[in-house]
Amino acid sequence: METDTVPKTFVAGSFLADAKSGEKEPLGNRIIEIPEDFVQFENRDARSRFIAYVPVGSVKKGEALAAMGVGNPPAQCATCHGAGLQGLGAVPALAGRSPSYFVRQLYDFKQGARAGTGSESMKPIADVLSVDDMLVLAAYAASLPVHGAATQ
Repeated sequence: METDTVPKTFVAGSFLADAKSGEKEPLGNRIIEIPEDFVQFENRDARSRFIAYVPVGSVKKGEALAAMGVGNPPAQCATCHGAGLQGLGAVPALAGRSPSYFVRQLYDFKQGARAGTGSESMKPIADVLSVDDMLVLAAYAASLPVHGAATQ
């Protein structure tokens, strides 16, 4: 959800949760993910859903960056991750992923903390991404539908 403000949050273990106070706080240039139902999430219900708040305009900026490509020569995300970022062969789908997870993975590629299949091809791409680039790409990927996923 693109927005300028988010519900006031509090740290609940290792994640943020809605304080349910009715208060708002500025989002700034960050991503905030909170469980829709705190109790359901805390009970580890596999059907728990999250709301991801991202800055206004970030989905469109991410779509443009994914289509334009990154690096020299520019690599478009769909070249490896498939149409609609649904995945392609052994290359994972990015559509519908948690934006926090997505940014963490890109950051780890950039820092050299990721190893394994695909890491070699992602490192030069991640190396040229700014944190802002990572944020908008994550917002875009999270906004995409996951093929075959149940919708509500």
